[in-house]
Amino acid sequence: MSKPIFRVVCVLFLSNLVSAQNKEVTVLNAAFLCRDGVYNSELMAPYDILQHSIYRDSSSYIRCFIVTPDGKPFVSSEGIQITPHYSFESSPSVDILIVPSTKTSMDRDLRNEPYMSWLKKTATVAAHVITACDGAFPLAATGALNGRVATTFPGDRQAFADMFPQVDVRFDVNFVADGKFITSVGGALSYEPALFLTEKLYSRETAKRTAQGLVLTWDLSKIPHLVTDSGRPVK
Repeated sequence: MSKPIFRVVCVLFLSNLVSAQNKEVTVLNAAFLCRDGVYNSELMAPYDILQHSIYRDSSSYIRCFIVTPDGKPFVSSEGIQITPHYSFESSPSVDILIVPSTKTSMDRDLRNEPYMSWLKKTATVAAHVITACDGAFPLAATGALNGRVATTFPGDRQAFADMFPQVDVRFDVNFVADGKFITSVGGALSYEPALFLTEKLYSRETAKRTAQGLVLTWDLSKIPHLVTDSGRPVK
């Protein structure tokens, strides 16, 4: 290699290296609020979707972690033992809060003061909040969904409407995005609200590629959903 060409190669290499080092890294913290009895699908489906954002761009991605009241291992409803990353006390700041359903979302969770207190505080400061299945119940109990549109597990929608009359409950959609709150039916469709948020934060193409990586098909136009802003449908 002649000296002029060598110098050009070196300059280009150093320029790219400096550019990479100076590139700002943007990481969003996504906290999954869990406790004993959480349902596997409603924890892992959105976790998979959001965590895979790092494969799209290592300089702008979502960092997922699990938070529990005490940071100790817990057991899912289906019997899998899970070790969380943080306790309420040690959790870092939260940009995206995900509330998967538990066996006690409709009753005992609502009377759990530490759980409800942390949920209310975190839902207030988070930029985005997702609930899967009956995770909508504790979120609604904080008052965060008052005057908003929401949905939940199909078999529990009427109970949700009866318990929280200030929430406009929809019975005909897979998920509702009202402002920063995304409530969903849960179950095997728990990947949908996470892909919707992926599309919102990054792009439709990114959401499609993320879905393909998990052998899923993503076409928002074919999914029953509602996007609103404080109860006012967005045209």
